[in-house]
Amino acid sequence: MSEMPVEVTEFTDPLCSIAWGTEPYKRLLQWRYGKLLNWRTVMAGLCKDNSSVAAFQPWDAYKAGQSYLKVWKRVTGITGMPYPDNLSYMAVTTDPPCLLVKAAELQGSEIAEKVLRRFRESVFLYGTPVDALDQAALALAGLDDLDIEKLLQDANTEAVQSAYLADWQETRAPNDYVRSLAEQDLDHLQGGMMTSEGHERYNLPTFIFKGPAGEKTVPGYRPFQEYEDALEEVAPGFTANKKPNPTIEEALSHWSTLTAQEEKLICDGSSDTINATRFPAGGSHVWLNSEETVYWKKRKA
Repeated sequence: MSEMPVEVTEFTDPLCSIAWGTEPYKRLLQWRYGKLLNWRTVMAGLCKDNSSVAAFQPWDAYKAGQSYLKVWKRVTGITGMPYPDNLSYMAVTTDPPCLLVKAAELQGSEIAEKVLRRFRESVFLYGTPVDALDQAALALAGLDDLDIEKLLQDANTEAVQSAYLADWQETRAPNDYVRSLAEQDLDHLQGGMMTSEGHERYNLPTFIFKGPAGEKTVPGYRPFQEYEDALEEVAPGFTANKKPNPTIEEALSHWSTLTAQEEKLICDGSSDTINATRFPAGGSHVWLNSEETVYWKKRKA
């Protein structure tokens, strides 16, 4: 039975609907294996400048958003994660939220994970993607232990900007396995190498698992079992250490929000008696714990 930590590298972006679709998998892995996973998040910088994309000319943020929404609805049909039926506009760029996630890492990995999740939710639950630093305060309001003033200051430092640039470049240096997939007739969701804005890159999300027995890449949207199989392949015996799935109450104590798909995949037990707020969201619903309900009500006001 392996108890050596496995390194997980996640290539992601808050605007990517497929990465949003794998959040239930990611959460279940982190719940089951916790500190046995050394998790590293690589912020891809999916969009440098949407306003220059030929298909969106002349640029209109609302119309561009409606084009994206057609795609996101189809992705929801596959992943079960909500789409933003209230989408107000399309982000011009994803550089600011990616940069802010790197800045949040200076306040700890758990804080950075909460910041990334809020940026995802700002897109897929609230329909207001963050594409400027001055939007961060609204998107991140009420997060425990987050120092927003420090976050914004750190985002302007050379160290954080260099860290984000390194992530951006790493995303655009896909490994041989992902490059080999480009020669196969794969569905986009299955994670073959992508070309965007003139650069080859990993599909999003891509997870790379490294352990004592080697390395395994799981690109795109795959069945959850492929993720656990990857863990077992790189660290034989590793999955025997899994923690039992949480009840919904335990999940909402650990995380502030829980989509219907996350409830279905992660939780044991019925939701009939939970003390939480349920609200509809793009073809599905979301549960909020008491702290997140306060934030949700302020966003609605």
